[in-house]
Amino acid sequence: MTANVQKVDDKKPVRFSVAIKDEKYQQLINETLGDKELARQFVADISSVVGNNYKLQSCDARTILTAGLVACSMKLPLAPTLGFAYVVPYDGKAQFQIGWKGLVQLAQRSGQFKRLGVRDVHDGEWVGQDEFGEDLFKFDHKFDDKPIIGYYAYFELTNGFKKSVYWTKEQCEKHGSKYSKAHSGKNRGGEFDNWTSMFDIMAEKTVMKQLLSKYAPLSTELQKAIVYDQAIVGMDGTPNYVDNEPEIKPSGQINNVADAVATDK
Repeated sequence: MTANVQKVDDKKPVRFSVAIKDEKYQQLINETLGDKELARQFVADISSVVGNNYKLQSCDARTILTAGLVACSMKLPLAPTLGFAYVVPYDGKAQFQIGWKGLVQLAQRSGQFKRLGVRDVHDGEWVGQDEFGEDLFKFDHKFDDKPIIGYYAYFELTNGFKKSVYWTKEQCEKHGSKYSKAHSGKNRGGEFDNWTSMFDIMAEKTVMKQLLSKYAPLSTELQKAIVYDQAIVGMDGTPNYVDNEPEIKPSGQINNVADAVATDK
């Protein structure tokens, strides 16, 4: 498998419309996924994603495929409308991005969570802090038409441990500017940026990611999602954070593309 990766991984960018029909890349996908039906479905899914995003169509196909394979390895659907995982164009390459629904899905699979969720906080729902500095809320649908002022994520484990995190909208805006050059206007290619097009969803994902990465037990899949989030994945499985330095430093990597699905076979 490694030899096949090296054979197709030259330095010249490859267009997706060409690569997806190329026998070498078809073989790479089949060998990586290890199942012809799964490979056919992957090709159909990633082709649909690229076909609906003209910026991705000009990105290096290898980064599109590796980003898609990372999502596939975690059994997360690629359709952007579902919100589990995204393949995002950036300066001629494609990033893998996890969605908050993807984080919740991976956490649920571990069987360690009794309750887990994230929600917008509207003006009037935040009521202060207790003596330990924990944020307090009075959630009520009568505030639904009020402006969103923050984002709240929480979980309770089956062993009784509970934790929640609240970030103001301003904190999320600063975070987006720091960890997304597109959001801060520094993206040379002017590509699609989730922080600009769907701010609330990205803010919810950020708060959920902070909560889980700092306080929750992390399954292998959750660790992988956190390591590869906002990374351009090399053909050798190395995450490359060209956008900005990762908010959470990676503790490992997928050794090669085949290893992306090794734990799921």
